[in-house]
Amino acid sequence: MSVGAALRQGFRMGRRAGTAVWVLLLVNLGLAALAGLPIYRGILRFTGHSLVSQELLRGFSVDWLTDFRFNSPGSLERYAAVIAYAGLLSILVNGVLAGGVLARLRDLGMPQGLRDFFRDAARYAWRMIRLMIIGLICYWIVFRLLNQGLSNLVDKWTRGSLDDRPEFWAQLLVGVLTLVGLVFVNLVMDYARIKLVLEDEPSAIEAFLASLGFSLGRLRRALAVYALPSLCGIALLGLYRLVLPWGLIDASLASAGGWRFREPLVLALLFIVQQAVMFGRYWFRLATWASEWSYYSGSK
Repeated sequence: MSVGAALRQGFRMGRRAGTAVWVLLLVNLGLAALAGLPIYRGILRFTGHSLVSQELLRGFSVDWLTDFRFNSPGSLERYAAVIAYAGLLSILVNGVLAGGVLARLRDLGMPQGLRDFFRDAARYAWRMIRLMIIGLICYWIVFRLLNQGLSNLVDKWTRGSLDDRPEFWAQLLVGVLTLVGLVFVNLVMDYARIKLVLEDEPSAIEAFLASLGFSLGRLRRALAVYALPSLCGIALLGLYRLVLPWGLIDASLASAGGWRFREPLVLALLFIVQQAVMFGRYWFRLATWASEWSYYSGSK
C-alpha cells in the first residue's frame, strides 16, 4: 500500500472513531486536574482572596514565588512529586487506553459505545502494559546512550577549547540524534501496538521485534505514514499560538475595574479553546494510528 492511500484511509477511519478521541481527551483532562488540584489548593490557601491572587491571575510573580517558597518550605518539592507521579500514571493509563482505541479500528461497523471501548481496553491491558515497559526501556537507552553519553563525550572533548562554537554544534548534533532516536522508538512502538491488536498477538516481545523488523524494512514509507499526521498535530499547536489574540486576552485580564464577570468569562473561553485544540491533537493521534493500521495491514 502506498503512503497516500494509507493516509487517506486512515483519515477516513479517524472520522468514524470519535468516541475514542473523547475518551482520550476526558481521561487526560481528569489526570491533569488530579495533578493540578494540590497545587491549586496550596496557592489558594496561601493567597486566599487577597489582591495577590488577582495579580497571579494576570501574570506570574517571581516575588510571590520567593515568598511562597520561604513561608511554605517543602511545598514546591511535594508539588513536583505529585506532578511526577501523575505523569507516570498518565503513561500507564494511556498505554492501556491504546488497546481500546486500536480495537475501534478493527471493525468500525461494530458499536462504538463506552462499554465496548473499555471492554477492549481491559482485554489488551496486560499486553499493552508489557509493551509499555519495553518501550520505557528503549526510551531510557536512547537518553542514556545518545543524550547523556554523547553529551558527556562532547564535554570531555571540548573542555579545554576556548571557542564555544564547536561545542554548540556538537551538542546540537547530539540533540538531533536523540530526537531521531525517540521518533524511531515511537514508530516501532506504534506498529507493535497495532500488531498486538490486529493479529491478536499474545506476546509483547514478539510484537516489538516484529515491529522493529517491519519498521527497518519499510523505514521511509513507515516513517512518512507516522510523521505526516503527527506534524499536523504540531501545526495545530502553532496555529493556536499564532491566531489567538493574546494581546487582547492579556489586556482583559490585566485591566482593573469593569464588568465583574469579564475575567471568569475570558478564562472560560480560553479553556474551551484550549480543549478544542487538545481534541484536535488527540484526533490527529488517532489518525496517525489509523494510517499506520492501514499501511501495516495493507503491506502484509
